[in-house]
Amino acid sequence: MSEGRIAIVTGSSRGIGRAIALAIVGAGCRVVVNYRESREAALAVQREAQKRVSGSCLVIKADVTREAEIEAMIDETLRHFGRLDILVNNAGISDPCGFLEVDLARWSRMMEANLTSAFLCCRAVLPHMVKQEWGRIINISSTSGLTGGTSGAHYAAAKGGMIAMTKALASEFAPKGITVNAIVPSKIDTGMLRSALGTGGTDALIRRIPVGRLGTAEEIAGLAVYLASEQAGYITGEAIVASGGYR
Repeated sequence: MSEGRIAIVTGSSRGIGRAIALAIVGAGCRVVVNYRESREAALAVQREAQKRVSGSCLVIKADVTREAEIEAMIDETLRHFGRLDILVNNAGISDPCGFLEVDLARWSRMMEANLTSAFLCCRAVLPHMVKQEWGRIINISSTSGLTGGTSGAHYAAAKGGMIAMTKALASEFAPKGITVNAIVPSKIDTGMLRSALGTGGTDALIRRIPVGRLGTAEEIAGLAVYLASEQAGYITGEAIVASGGYR
């Protein structure tokens, strides 16, 4: 990755987002750690980033389902760093349930958090990327968006919509020097997954994964760093699955 690039990683106070933010700093870039509620966790990411490279991290609170808060985050990023090159749409929620448990409010909340947020962030950053004729957008989706998964139809629909949006934006903005790709993880070792499964459930799941383990957030982060790099300039519109062979 070219040094000096500026990235926003939404929902990066923990889990996959945290790993991506730190990996981007490790690759020589500067990063905005975005959070909605977990301020202390976001500041801990900043401290870790600053240990690696002084001045490499800015923490900004913003609810990425709110257009005005996204615009304020971008304005603050531009004031602080002077430019914006990379957007990682990582923020989202999980709400496992059966289809008949999903009322309209629950459906709308899932779409807003997992799909509308990515739409709003893309719409806000793309004018800046078009102006500079360079940009990288990376959307963190899920294999549920390809297979239906086990987390509910509302989650699968939101993550599938993210993949479709990725492909549409990639075609439209490729002539402007902007790539748009999706990373499609499955069964990544995060606190959220382990708490949802419990010890017995985690062990049972691992037995079903061909590589024999859960994926790590750092593995997803490594892929994100590559997709954000100059070397990935010929890759756009892709939904890259990272599942350990799990189907």
